[in-house]
Amino acid sequence: MEWRFKREEKVIPIGEKFVVAPPWLETERTKITLVKGQSFGTGVHETTVSCIEVMEKLDLCGKSVLDIGAGSGILSIVASKLGADFVVGFDIEKQAVKECKRNVELNGAQSVECFVSDTPRSLGKQFDIVIANIFADIILNMKDEIARITKRGGFALFSGVSIEDNFTVQLAFDRLGFSLVKNIFLEDYTTLLFKKGE
Repeated sequence: MEWRFKREEKVIPIGEKFVVAPPWLETERTKITLVKGQSFGTGVHETTVSCIEVMEKLDLCGKSVLDIGAGSGILSIVASKLGADFVVGFDIEKQAVKECKRNVELNGAQSVECFVSDTPRSLGKQFDIVIANIFADIILNMKDEIARITKRGGFALFSGVSIEDNFTVQLAFDRLGFSLVKNIFLEDYTTLLFKKGE
């Protein structure tokens, strides 16, 4: 099995608690190891890092989390390591889901399930936290489904939203009963945290 990052100089600290690193590296941080793959979401992209930094500030203990466009599964794994009881990740790419499952197993994230889909429409369960690190047009196409599966008082965390699309996403979710909690401007993208009305 090949690791995504082989040399110690490729070790990537993220937020206050995490590090992406090979399995043999000892660290005081919570370590995430990723197998070599092609999916988006390696832990180095600014949107992934931003999502993890926001997730660290949320109380995920005992919560349910949905990861839309899971890619390598890094955000699902982080949610599990932050104490989430039940994590579901899906992605449109079969290879990404295969890779997600390998990474979930490698990191001992037993609360995570991954499957192939392009929509949350098949999910009957509601979630405390819905995460989507994907482009704004996909988020907007799913906005009604995201609203349906987010519990009242729950959170929706989006990244991969361009600066140009930021206000459009704000407006769309405001109309669906969400309030903006955080709006973070990165180098090329933005991260938005919404809370659904009680």
